[in-house]
Amino acid sequence: MITIRRRVAIVSVLSLGSLQLAGCAERPLRPPDDRYCFRAKTRSGSKPTCTPGPVPDLAADEKAKRFEPVPGSLVVYVVRRRWGDAAYVVNVTMDGGELVGTTPASFVRLVVPPGLHKLSFEWKKGRGVLDVRGDAGQVVFVELIGSLWFWNEWYRLEMGDSSIRDRAMKSRLVADVKVGGRE
Repeated sequence: MITIRRRVAIVSVLSLGSLQLAGCAERPLRPPDDRYCFRAKTRSGSKPTCTPGPVPDLAADEKAKRFEPVPGSLVVYVVRRRWGDAAYVVNVTMDGGELVGTTPASFVRLVVPPGLHKLSFEWKKGRGVLDVRGDAGQVVFVELIGSLWFWNEWYRLEMGDSSIRDRAMKSRLVADVKVGGRE
């Protein structure tokens, strides 16, 4: 008789424990159409922020994270990874070309002709521009910095140094754009 009560108690505890654990499990953020989604690590019920279109595969992501120069071209990495930036798609473009949607914890690789370029961003509450200059064979880092608080939200572009590589390594390549037909 005692063994039956013990079994019932054990099964009850295990059942309740598994129900609680099931509530902690989240679906992986892999939409069926090859987009990339980011979700803040909070239990606030926030919705994921997803790229508007498909992103390069993991092999391209790995290749981009080598940060190799391209002969005859300037390579610009736009990195978006700050703890205060947890929502919104922010579009970036080089010299008014193709708009690329970024999410938190993402980066974009732009291969452009050497010289002076205008890197722009826009989101639902504003836009900004940064002049980027570089030589052939050079790799340049730009940071898209966002800060989102209940009293204020803003983004800005800022030239970065090689320390941004660490943040890019922890981010996902969402676009690999080549301007000028090189590479």
